[in-house]
Amino acid sequence: MQQAASTNLFPSRGSVVRTHNRRRPVEKSYRKSLSPEDAERKWFAGLLWKAFPEARSENELSEMVAEVLSSEGRAIHPKTVRNWLRCENTPHFRYVMQVIAMAGAES
Repeated sequence: MQQAASTNLFPSRGSVVRTHNRRRPVEKSYRKSLSPEDAERKWFAGLLWKAFPEARSENELSEMVAEVLSSEGRAIHPKTVRNWLRCENTPHFRYVMQVIAMAGAES
């Protein structure tokens, strides 16, 4: 036999206090907030997709971006771009500015 849930704020000894209904799963009441660095990485990854709308996959996009951003003195590897897309690494400011110019200043 089940005991009824107590609604008292200070239950007496022996009473049962339920924190949730067993029929419905308990939902988390908070959202995981992004750190400022994580938010910037996510914004840059979206900007890469905007700058190269013709890309159909992450691999295709990483190849395109690496080819465009590579210069004589600084070669960019597609793996580096994939890390940017997955928000695992932060790009150097010079690359951020180049991608902003390609995507358009309104981005």
